Amino acid sequence: MITTLRTIVQRVADADSIEQSMAELVRQTRGAMNTDCCSLYLVDGEGLILQASDGLAAQAIGRARLNAGEGIVGMVMRREEPINLADAPSHPAFKRLPEVEEDEFRAFLATPITHRSKVLGVLVVQQKVARQFNEEEEAFLVTLASQLVPELRQSREATELASSTPKRWGATVASPGIADAEILLARPRLSLNVKPMQGQGSDKEWLRLERALLATQDDMTALSGRLSGEMESQISAIFDIYQYLIADPVLQQDLMAGCDEGWSAETVVANTFVSYVARFEAMTDHYLKERASDLKDLGQRILGQLARPGQSGKPPVKPVILMANEITATMLAEVPRSKLAGIISVEGGASSHAAILARAMSIPALFGLEGLPMQALAGKRAILDAVRGQLLVEPAETVVQEFHRFQSSLAKKDARYERGLSQPCQTQDGIAVCLQVNAGLVAEGEQLDPAYVGGIGLYRSETLFMVQNHFPTEQTQERAYQRVLRALGNKPVTIRTLDIGGDKPLPYFPIREDNPFLGWRGIRLTLDHPELFLVQVKAMQRANVGTNNLRILLPMVSNLDEVIQSRKLIEQARQELEEELDRSLAPVQVGVMIEVPASIYLLPQLRPLVDFFSVGSNDLTQYLLAVDRNNAQVADRFSHYHPAVIQALAQVAINVGDSELSVCGEMAGEPEGALILMALGLRQLSMNRRSLGRIHHLVRHLHAPQLESLKVALLQARECTEVRLLARQWMDDHGLAELYQDL
Repeated sequence: MITTLRTIVQRVADADSIEQSMAELVRQTRGAMNTDCCSLYLVDGEGLILQASDGLAAQAIGRARLNAGEGIVGMVMRREEPINLADAPSHPAFKRLPEVEEDEFRAFLATPITHRSKVLGVLVVQQKVARQFNEEEEAFLVTLASQLVPELRQSREATELASSTPKRWGATVASPGIADAEILLARPRLSLNVKPMQGQGSDKEWLRLERALLATQDDMTALSGRLSGEMESQISAIFDIYQYLIADPVLQQDLMAGCDEGWSAETVVANTFVSYVARFEAMTDHYLKERASDLKDLGQRILGQLARPGQSGKPPVKPVILMANEITATMLAEVPRSKLAGIISVEGGASSHAAILARAMSIPALFGLEGLPMQALAGKRAILDAVRGQLLVEPAETVVQEFHRFQSSLAKKDARYERGLSQPCQTQDGIAVCLQVNAGLVAEGEQLDPAYVGGIGLYRSETLFMVQNHFPTEQTQERAYQRVLRALGNKPVTIRTLDIGGDKPLPYFPIREDNPFLGWRGIRLTLDHPELFLVQVKAMQRANVGTNNLRILLPMVSNLDEVIQSRKLIEQARQELEEELDRSLAPVQVGVMIEVPASIYLLPQLRPLVDFFSVGSNDLTQYLLAVDRNNAQVADRFSHYHPAVIQALAQVAINVGDSELSVCGEMAGEPEGALILMALGLRQLSMNRRSLGRIHHLVRHLHAPQLESLKVALLQARECTEVRLLARQWMDDHGLAELYQDL
């Protein structure tokens, strides 16, 4: 059965058009199940339309319709479960559609095609003889329907593009902002799936290949140079990875061996890189899978140099939204910054190099637009809304005007909120609230005005490691940390120790685990590699000499011994540094991230061991709800406003006693989230820079005593929607609705 299923799904996926794919589906299914008829109905508005059939009247395809719940097919849609009937016409729900000419069919088996609790269509098989389909046949059809979801979703979305109404897709915001421009597909690369060809001699093919490698290397240098001055030197290190790969002796040996075997340079490149890419794509680590796209990009560039030596694509003449299945750093560099309005990557995540670059360059970017029909979107005008996480294609002029008004209104509001940052950050009854900023790049820290922020509440040191092709040296780390510490003057800078693993492994330090989020990550990994930890905390403390505003934060703590070991190593690094500098150094403050639920129950025991606590609301929510926020199948179940999360945060606020407590996850940067956190008693929040003015405005319009009634209601809430609604109603009642209405 498995082989037959794979064959059908592959035939459907390989079809040249949407119509052909659906026709192939019903034809293959009818043949595999040996039935007299197979039909596919797709959801159309509130009802169903016959989209393809092998057995029903051809003239009914695209015309025959059923309302929601109408007929047996409609009943399958409504019930969202298979229906198996020996004699369908005798069933009370049977509805005769004369145009489909199905009077001769008796046996009926249908199953819904469902994606995330939503029915996309119904797959039906029928037979002239009256009989009950057996269990194996029913299991086959149900299993087949589950395998068709990706193809069916993409087919339906591409079909909808033909209508006159604007199309809308939800997506993950990788870099905030709004763009209005035409979509430009990234310059197509030559496929790595080339037909094997014999070469014209080993020496000749290697010479061609060597020239292509050198030309690609020069190309990378030029692209890196194009971005210099637009971002910090750390980010340009992304291009060093390409240079490193090209010069890698193992790669050179593999390529040379292929030439010695008599293959053409093109065949050698294709075979070698296909093998490399397959190895990376087979890895379970999200970050390493994204590196496979870098390898693929490099292989395709070398093939391009072999086919068109010295040629490069022409840059666009007007601003565009760049789209690709997987946007790479080099694709971004090929488009001048003045012409790059926005970025759409169908695949990939926030840890990809392209996402890091987008944030560094302040380019609006959406990632993870599942099922997007790219070819059908090329050249179409689009609104990229990386504020609310949506893409609108071919919007009506009224919608465009509305978005421009929204963009203008948002800019004016943000400017007004920014001006308010010069005022003290305190409630109207005089309660001080400390607002800090999260950062992951040196440039982000240097762009902050120390007069308007309480400091950096979370500096993600792993970003420095992610853009390198090797572990950064102590000197490299020291320079990066020193720039941030000095930029903030006397304001505290909380640097988190290396937090890799989970969705943030390193390309040069592969971690292979079945369940990486529950595996070797954060403090667990660095304590197993004390040489990495010591180098990092020593670089931090060396950078702190003369500024004395460093605080060290330990991630993923789940037991007391991890803190005890970490503090010993931090103290060891301090003593070694004192010997080197021949001067005494004050111990730095050390804190713990509360993100593993176990740490909530250990707070009374942790308090004597650390100087402060910081809640990582992203991971805490993920672990409390057992939801991987990067998994599209369950991402809609991830919510900071889940009652269990609210209860946990309230418990944390109680258990920390008089210890310093802050929140540095995304929740703190959302108006509803910040309000809830302050209602629960928190007075120190860290967020992305863009949220600072808005949350500052919220703080200055609060009366702390009025939050007590909101806290009581929040702790009694039973649903996520109720929690969020309570926060919004409170803001409505106090004239603060504008804070959330445009987000």
